[in-house]
Amino acid sequence: MKTTADRFFRLSVFGELRASHSLAGFETPHFHLFRVAVEFRMPFPLQGDRVIDLVLLQKVLDGALAPLQGTYLNETLGLSPTSENLCVWISDEFEQRLSGAPLDSVSVELCDLDGRAMGKATLGP
Repeated sequence: MKTTADRFFRLSVFGELRASHSLAGFETPHFHLFRVAVEFRMPFPLQGDRVIDLVLLQKVLDGALAPLQGTYLNETLGLSPTSENLCVWISDEFEQRLSGAPLDSVSVELCDLDGRAMGKATLGP
């Protein structure tokens, strides 16, 4: 039987980013759909009535992704725009915007423009 110490709430928010990038071996800039999931985790029982405000989390994610929409990520981010690096960048954005939030993981799924998944990277424990 699970004790309360073994149980957790997980709260996720989702977003999408359409942007172009190029990588070594694929130097021609090309567009992708990047599906983003950011997950927060709190032990059960909660101290209050929620993990963190879901509307606030969605605003933070939308605000972080908005300046990247439609851009060439190599120039916008100033780093190699792999799914792994996007996970780190998004995690850093949440840390700056919501210091102390119970961030557990960030996932970036690389998709073609029709939405077919090609692969996924996750930063977490």
